[in-house]
Amino acid sequence: MAKQENKAFDSYQSCIDWLFARHRFVMKPGLERVERLLGSVGDPHRRFRVVHVGGTNGKGSTSCMIASALTEHGIETGLYTSPHVIDFTERITVNGVAIERERVVELMEELKPGADEIEATFFEITTAAAALYFAEEEVDLVVAEVGLGGRLDATNVLDSVLSVITRIAIDHTEVLGSDPAVIAAEKAGIIREDGTVVCGAEGVALEVIRGVAAARKAHFVPVSRESVLDSVSVTPAGSLFNFNHGPASYDELSISMLGRHQVENAASALVSLVELDRIGLIELTEAAVRRGLAEACCIGRMQIIDRRPTLVADVAHNPDGARALMDAVLEVFDYERAIVVLGIMGDKDARGYIAEFAGRADLMVFTRPASERAADPEDLAAIATDLGIQSRVIPSAGAAIEGALSEAREGDLVLVTGSHYTVGDVMKSLGVGQALEA
Repeated sequence: MAKQENKAFDSYQSCIDWLFARHRFVMKPGLERVERLLGSVGDPHRRFRVVHVGGTNGKGSTSCMIASALTEHGIETGLYTSPHVIDFTERITVNGVAIERERVVELMEELKPGADEIEATFFEITTAAAALYFAEEEVDLVVAEVGLGGRLDATNVLDSVLSVITRIAIDHTEVLGSDPAVIAAEKAGIIREDGTVVCGAEGVALEVIRGVAAARKAHFVPVSRESVLDSVSVTPAGSLFNFNHGPASYDELSISMLGRHQVENAASALVSLVELDRIGLIELTEAAVRRGLAEACCIGRMQIIDRRPTLVADVAHNPDGARALMDAVLEVFDYERAIVVLGIMGDKDARGYIAEFAGRADLMVFTRPASERAADPEDLAAIATDLGIQSRVIPSAGAAIEGALSEAREGDLVLVTGSHYTVGDVMKSLGVGQALEA
């Protein structure tokens, strides 16, 4: 990598501060800027193959499972996900190992001139940095998670060999709208001409995606209709299930990620692996599949942080995600009372989200995650009161988790959720993971 004599950043923190300041540049339709930025550093995204994963919920977990299984097959595998929970380096990994902070700074030094010239956004720069890193590390396959939408997302400059679309729900309405068919069409924008698409969506979303696939002459594989999941057993230690899809038939597969919804994500990952085998990019082996699924994990996905009381963190951030989360909590855990620490973004369907906890949460503690976009916890508490849910407001995330834990008894469950920001703030306050250096 070319070195610059005059460094723009004197530390990792100054680099991250510059990068996050790019949020002030609003997203503009089209991929021209990120293409120009990649062009300024030699088009690194042309030097590896891509599995592109979109959807509303489950795409991060599905991406992690696919990448883990590919690594277990001996394939040099990059994984690009967003957002992070604790530290930026979570977003970019190779064979399960996160990028080093020093490399982040070097990549941003190289990208900064071009980024400043075109006023590139945070996500455009981050996507370009990931591509540059993967090219330099000479990876074979990259699993790339869509940031927002699909058609106009910066990751859509990547020329994918396989498109994967997980569950579709209403989210980011200010950008994508509230019509499921319209949202599905945006997500389907990642489908390539004559490509292959694995679809975990259902209902009208599935039919819209099927139509786009047909128009682009892409091979369409609906997960729930062409594969079989049975003998599902979910526990606090993980899940077991049987899976059958075409030539792949496995009994008692195991995943460590908790909840029935993660078994459904595993099905999408498994079908994706079968399709990669079909098109000749991998040679699927049962042993590698088993290891990959068993070892896959994502920070903040029904993550058990402590016991007695049971402390769980999950980044569910829309009503559909909250519903799946609470269904899983009720099925997986035994507890006396549920105390929920919740902070969400102001652009979310707050009432729809909080309603998923009515009759399921004994107490909700509303807080404000460290984001300018965060919803006012007082407004959230008013919604909870209207829904008949007992609540209190503790604005600081650190103080909120302390308050919840002091309220909890040994047999209770404390659940932290609402956004990646909330989970990250709480984890850092508890000393879980590596917080940013000063």
